[in-house]
Amino acid sequence: MNDMIMQSLDALLWPGNAGRHVHWVMDGARDPAIAGLVRASGLEHACLFSGPLHPRLEAAAPYLVRLPPDAPATAQLLRRGWGQSWGILASAGAGVPFDTLRLHLKKFLRVKTEDGRTLAFRYYDPRVLNVFLPTCTSEEFRDFLGPMAALLAETDGGAGVRAFDLEDDAMRVKDHPLQPEDAPC
Repeated sequence: MNDMIMQSLDALLWPGNAGRHVHWVMDGARDPAIAGLVRASGLEHACLFSGPLHPRLEAAAPYLVRLPPDAPATAQLLRRGWGQSWGILASAGAGVPFDTLRLHLKKFLRVKTEDGRTLAFRYYDPRVLNVFLPTCTSEEFRDFLGPMAALLAETDGGAGVRAFDLEDDAMRVKDHPLQPEDAPC
């Protein structure tokens, strides 16, 4: 990620209005280094899977990571993983406890098909979230959003962000380019 994209992403995630925390729901299956990077970061984090896990499953699991705006580890993770479909970002009020957010996100890890089969739902892959959320009704979106203020997913290989939030009790979708089209890369 170049400096211009990083500055644009910082401005979008932490616009100066206090009272929000940003979290990254990181998909360990996207890169074998993610689980180790999360553990070594020193940032508040938790696996979305519960209980003892086989090392291979632990490495491929989804992780919730709180991203403080001024932490060097936040910038390091974003620089390394942005544009690689490593996960989605969730913005929540500072009053939302980390464990509350984790428990809410865990609810969506499994889905039932029309024929009753249970499948893993990797909604935390931005390529999945960008396709899934627009199919939701307003009620389904409100349920999915839960205690979060917004969900954000990279687009165009990391050159943009799609933000999903509520406006007048309905889903609002807004695309944000992370650098001007005429800016050098």
